[in-house]
Parts: sequence; C-alpha cells; structure tokens
Amino acid sequence: MLYFIFQKVPVYLLKSMFIIVLTIALAVTIEAVTLDSVQEFKKINDSFQKVSQKHASYGKDVSLKEIIYNEDNTRELENQLLYTPNESLKKITHKNFLQDIYQRVNYVPLWFNYQGIKKEKLFNLFSTIKSDPTLEPNGKVNKQRKALEKAINTTKTRTLKHELSLELRLTDLARTYLGYHLYGALNWRAFQNKLSSLRRHKIAANWVTTKRKYDIAHLMLNFSFPRLVEMTTPKSFGYPKMIKALKRLRKAQKQGGWKKIPNSSQLRYGRSGNLVKRLTLHLQSEGDYHCVHKGKKYIYDKCVQQAVKRFQKRHGLYASGKINKYTIRKLNLSVNWKIKKVVLNLERIQKLPEQAEDRYVMVNIPDFRLYYKDNGREKLTMRVVVGDKKHHTPVFSNKISYIVLNPYWLIPDSIVQKEIIPKMIKNPKYLIERGYEVRKNYALSRPPLDSLKIDWAKILRYKQTKKYKFVQPPGKKNALGKIKFKFPNQFAVYLHDTPAKKYFKKGVRAFSHGCIRISQPNAFLKTFAPHEYSVNYRRAQRVLKGKKKTQLNLSQHVPVHIVYLTAWIKSDGLLHYRNDIYGYDSKQHRRAY
Repeated sequence: MLYFIFQKVPVYLLKSMFIIVLTIALAVTIEAVTLDSVQEFKKINDSFQKVSQKHASYGKDVSLKEIIYNEDNTRELENQLLYTPNESLKKITHKNFLQDIYQRVNYVPLWFNYQGIKKEKLFNLFSTIKSDPTLEPNGKVNKQRKALEKAINTTKTRTLKHELSLELRLTDLARTYLGYHLYGALNWRAFQNKLSSLRRHKIAANWVTTKRKYDIAHLMLNFSFPRLVEMTTPKSFGYPKMIKALKRLRKAQKQGGWKKIPNSSQLRYGRSGNLVKRLTLHLQSEGDYHCVHKGKKYIYDKCVQQAVKRFQKRHGLYASGKINKYTIRKLNLSVNWKIKKVVLNLERIQKLPEQAEDRYVMVNIPDFRLYYKDNGREKLTMRVVVGDKKHHTPVFSNKISYIVLNPYWLIPDSIVQKEIIPKMIKNPKYLIERGYEVRKNYALSRPPLDSLKIDWAKILRYKQTKKYKFVQPPGKKNALGKIKFKFPNQFAVYLHDTPAKKYFKKGVRAFSHGCIRISQPNAFLKTFAPHEYSVNYRRAQRVLKGKKKTQLNLSQHVPVHIVYLTAWIKSDGLLHYRNDIYGYDSKQHRRAY
C-alpha cells in the first residue's frame, strides 16, 4: 500500500521528507548525547565534592592550580601523618600534636599555599622567637629556628616532598616554642620530689603552683603568633618590666659581660682612674648610672655615688654609696648568673595566679617584706619574720577572710612534742611561767587542766600528746601578739603580730615556725577599715586594750600571695635581687631551651 502511495508522491517531496526525518533523528541523538554528558559531568562534580575534604573553602575565583596544589598536599600530609610516615617525621618532636592540628584543618598546609610560603606568618613566628630574651641564644628553640631559616633560604626549586618536610618542621617548632612560652622549662615535678625529700627529713617545705590549661592547636589556628604570645604573657607581679630588664642583661651578655672589679682604694669618692671607669661602665650597663659622662676622665663623683647607692639598694645592701667588700661581691656576679636568676624567677611568676584584683597582699619570703597594694598602688610595706631553715614558710596563694583581735595561740602538736613537753619535763613550772594552758579540747570557756598532775614523760614516751590541747591565752606574752589575719589553709599558716619585736631589726629574718610575723599589725589592720563595716579601727583599739578574743569577719576577702622571688621588680620599678634563704634556686632546674 505504502509502495503505491510513495509512487504517486513527487520525488522532490520524498527528498524533503527524508531530510526532515534525518534532522529529527539527528536532533534526538544529539539531545541524548548531551543529557549523557551532563549526567557524566554531574558524576565528575559529585566525585570531586566527595573526594575533596575542603571543597567548601574554595571561593568562586579558585584556580585549578590552587585546587590541584591543595588536593596533592592533603593526600600527602594525611598519608605521612596517619599511614606511611617518611624521613621528614624523624626529627619531629610533637607527632601527636601534628596529627591533631592538621586533622582540624582537613590536612591543609598551615605555612604554604599554591603561591609559596606564607611570608607574614613565617616572619611572625621567627621574629617572636628571636625577640624572646628568656630563650638561650644557642638553645634548642633557636637552633631549630636557625636550621629552618637556612633550609627555607637555600630552597631553589619547589617539590612536594621538600615543602611538606618544611611544613611539618615549622609546625613542630611553633608547638615547641608555645609549649615553652606557656608552661616554661622548669622541671616542677623534680622540684616537688626534692621538697618531699626535705619533708621526709623533718624540714617543712611546700610550694603550690597554679595550673593553667591551654588548647595550643586552637590558639595557633585562631590567633596570629604575636597576638597569641601577648595574650598569654603574665601582666602581674612586674613581669613585663622584668622582661625589659632581662633584655638589658642579654645586651651586656652579647657584649662580653662585665670585667671583675677589685676592692681598691681607687674606688673612693673624688678619686679617678681605670677602675672608676670600669665601675662606671658596669653601673651604666645595669641601668644604675643615669648621668651623661663627659670628657675622657672618669671620676667617682656624685653621679657614681648615686649609681652605687641604687645598685646597693637593688641587691639588698645598705645604700651607703661607698664601695665595700659586700658591694664588690655583688658587682662581681656574672651577667650569666643574673640572667639565670631572672629567667628562673620569671618562671615562678608564671606559676602565680594572674593578679586582677584591685587589693591584694604579697609577702616575698627572701625579701622578708610584706606589700599591700590598692588599685595598683603600694599603700603599705613592712618588715616580716618568716619560717626558719627547718620550718620553711610555704609558697601559695589564698584570701584573708577574717581578723582576730586578742587571739588564743593554739599550739601545734609538733611544737608540743619537740619543744614544750621536753622543757616541761626539765622544768615542771615551764607552762605556768609561759602562761600556757593544757586542755582536753578547745572548749575555752571551761577551766584548764592541772599540768602538774600529768606524767608528761609517759605521755611523750607513748606518743599520746594529741590527747591534749595546748593553748596560750590572749595577753602581752602571747606568741601571736594582739592581732592575727587568717586565710584558712592546709598549712595552718597566717599573718600575725608578735611580742618578739627585736627580730625585725635584723637583716635576715627567718626565725618563725612557718607563720609570718608582721612588724606593723595596727597599720595593716587600718588598711581594712575603709573597705569593711566590721573593721572599725577606733573600736578595735579599745578591744585590743583588753583580753577578750574578738573575730572580725570580712565581706570582701583580700587575696594574699606568699611568694619566693629572689629576683623581681619592686614598686620603685627597679630589678632587685635577694639571697636564696631556703636554697630553692639550686633545687629548681630548667630544661635547655
């Protein structure tokens, strides 16, 4: 049938119909191919989205070069850190840290991108390390930095293997430095073991530090290096000024230190000569000589005399302005010794609580002084007596919560065993002469026991001393004086008055059983009056004339920091040094950084 139809259709129409059919078929074919291509493209795109762990971080203007660089580095970093570590990890100290920080950023390089090394970030790391005066110039961190600087500066051709090696070493260096900056180099565990050994030998010695926790990876990923270091550098207890003083010492160290100065008759007021020149240059180097020297001749004039006084004051000597053997001894301390001393004490400050309070009390044990500060200004300072060589005053921080007028002295059992009972056995009237009382408990309203009816030799022999409570009632002879300032703690240590005023005149004032005797208890009491309704100074003076125990509770507890600083910045802004009375400096060792 179709045959007859097509026979009657003109040839040109047949040709037209054929072309139309062919066109339609071609269009269908092209559409099918196009749809398949789109689907295939989508599959490729989906694959990229799935394979790439960081596709979301790419912007619209991302280049193919950047994508390829990041993908290659991601695979290789992940492979090295998790699966097949190569040579580049052999010199790495903090492998676990590297795994953690790179996992957080999906193994994207921190120090390099497709254009090359991140110069600003690298500069921040290296310049921060270079400017830290607490680091030894040829110590571990600076050696690492110098090696990396050399490796980066001598790199001519970029290769994936070499670049990733530098990448990991840079992150490892950053972690090493930040660990040092945040936690220091002092081996506190070894030091605590030494204190434990002292306690086993019946020497009371305790040091409490503040523990800080940091997420170093978080800090590194969210702050620039200078900002990070600035945020975590202590601001209290003169730390920033101490760093400036240390930089001065480092400068002197770089210049070769100071020449020894003999105790010569040339070093007298009005004299001149080479030794006066050496003395002047030394005092100038330490920041004590403030005059501008004119001419070639060096004379022991007023400027030198004032510089000597300042030097003596900073070293805990009598500020006479005259050179003597004690001053010569301090002048001949090496710059390396002073640097070691300052760095050690900077670490001690690092372990103190960050002091944000407006009012606080600080007692520096080696300085034998108390400092009261209000709104950042020193309002009061006084001499104190601290624990002796067998009863070290502990290092810790707490808060004064109440004050006791006319206190009872509740005598510790250790003193009862070692001192009081042996003296009672020799002299049965010892308690009566001292005004001490023996009780069954601390119910002070009940009458005391008759000490003459007790066999104290037997009590001591059978170690039954804890059955009895020894107390000294309020009065002029009371070992705590008329006032005590309490901050309840595990060491039973507090600040208190004393009838033994003669000890405050001595230079070295280590005579107590661990508590801190203060030379001006009334002046210290007065500092609480403007802040506390319970502390009425005039009323307190009337109470103190009697013997009735009175407790004044504080609504605002005042922080007290008992510190052990043999080098620190005083309120005069100067770097002071003191003797190591408990021998802690020699017991605290720093790791090599």
